[in-house]
Amino acid sequence: MTRYISLIIAVIGFMPLFAQKAQIKASYDYHFFDPRGIEKHHDYILLAGTDCSKFYNEHTQWVDSMRCTDKGNQWYNQTSMIVMGQVMGKPRDEVEAILESSGVGQPVTTYIVKGKGKFKVWDMVYHEYRKYTEDIEERDWSITEDSVKTVLGYDCLLATANYHGRQWKVWFTPDIPINAGPWKLLGLPGLIMEAVDSTGQHHFTITGIESVNMDIPKIYEPIDYEKTTRKEFLQLCRYRYDNFQGMRDLHFGTDAPRVSQEKIDYETGKPGFDLLETDYHK
Repeated sequence: MTRYISLIIAVIGFMPLFAQKAQIKASYDYHFFDPRGIEKHHDYILLAGTDCSKFYNEHTQWVDSMRCTDKGNQWYNQTSMIVMGQVMGKPRDEVEAILESSGVGQPVTTYIVKGKGKFKVWDMVYHEYRKYTEDIEERDWSITEDSVKTVLGYDCLLATANYHGRQWKVWFTPDIPINAGPWKLLGLPGLIMEAVDSTGQHHFTITGIESVNMDIPKIYEPIDYEKTTRKEFLQLCRYRYDNFQGMRDLHFGTDAPRVSQEKIDYETGKPGFDLLETDYHK
C-alpha cells in the first residue's frame, strides 16, 4: 500500500509545477494478430503528464535519433547494406530475427503525441512515411463500478466504449489520476492499464510503471514525413493489404519488378483482418 500511495503523491505533487513534463512512465505489451494471422507482441512506452503524453517504442526512438546525426546515419546505412545481404532469400521469420538483432530493424514505427486537445501521429506503411494531426474526440465511456480487476497490484474498474470503429473494454485505476492510456485510449479518471477490443485481435497490457519527472523527448525525423489526414493514412494502410503490387508501384514506380501471385497471396490480409481503426471508409 505504501508503494501505491507514494506513486499517487508523486503524480499529484508534480501536476501544478510541471504541466509539460511526464509524471509517469509506463511500459505496455501490444499483443495482436498481424494481417497474415500471425500472433505478435510489440513493446511500447507511455510517458504521460496532466495534459501531454507520448506513446512510442524506445528502440525506434533510438534509431531515429541516431540517424539524425552524420555518424549515426553512416552507421545505419552501412549496417543496412550488410543486413540486406544477410537476409536475401531467407524466410520471413529469419529475416525479422536478423533485422532485430542487427539494431536497424524497426518493427514498431508509430509515435503518438497528445497535447492541447490533439493527437499528432507519425507512422509508416511499406516505406511510405506519413504524419497527421487529429482532434481528440470525447469518448462515451460506460463504467461498471462493481467490476474490479487487479493489474500490477492496482485495483482497476471496467469501462467500455466505441472508438474509431471498434468496441473497447478497458481496465483503469483511479489510484493513478492521469487521463492517459495505451495508443489513443484515454478519457477516464485514471490510467488505463489494460485494453482489449471485442474481437480479441488487439490487446494492450501494462507491464511496468514508475513515477518520473522528465521532459517528454521530441520526435526525430531522419526522413521526410508527408503530411496527410488520419483517414487517408488508414486508406493507404488498407490499400497495402488489398493491392500489394499497386503499393509496390506507388513506392518504387510502375517499372518495379512484378511480384509472383504467391507473394501477393502471402502479403494480402487474411479474411477477417482489419486495421486497429476501422472507420477509414470514404
